Amino acid sequence: MAAATINRMHIDQTEVEQLFVDSHQRLQAVARQILKDDEDASDVVSDVFARLADGSMKVPKEHPENYLAVTVRNLCLDRIRLMTVRERIERRLSLNEPESTLMDSEQERVTEMLNFAEMTFPKQTWRVFQLRFDEGLLYREIAERMGVSEVTVYKHLAEALRKLKKKFNPTR
Repeated sequence: MAAATINRMHIDQTEVEQLFVDSHQRLQAVARQILKDDEDASDVVSDVFARLADGSMKVPKEHPENYLAVTVRNLCLDRIRLMTVRERIERRLSLNEPESTLMDSEQERVTEMLNFAEMTFPKQTWRVFQLRFDEGLLYREIAERMGVSEVTVYKHLAEALRKLKKKFNPTR
């Protein structure tokens, strides 16, 4: 079955402004929900509208708001993928904090976890862990870079996560 073709179009400045008025708050809420940060959410939404305004992005004629919501979601996910493992952990730990900052004890815990991993993981396991979570590489990419199989990458990551859980969350 052939894929449906989406007819996309450039829109003029007036249409961009109207789309902004109609959908900015919704898009901001989507980005904030995913990123858990108002400033990052604003950056992503602003980027989408900048692309619309400069003509580098086309939108479908029907339901452009939905297309923009998907675009915002994808840009948020891209932004998360580019974060280092430390930033991801800090962001997750900060979700419960009212002003989105880590308490000293939580920062110490993140540092303790990463130090434990670096000091106790075998060299190859630590490298796989870094490539996956600091650089955001896929298993295939890690395997190619290290000259090992994807199964080996999976086994190293599984072992790393098992050790972290055992050390820092023994009741689960």
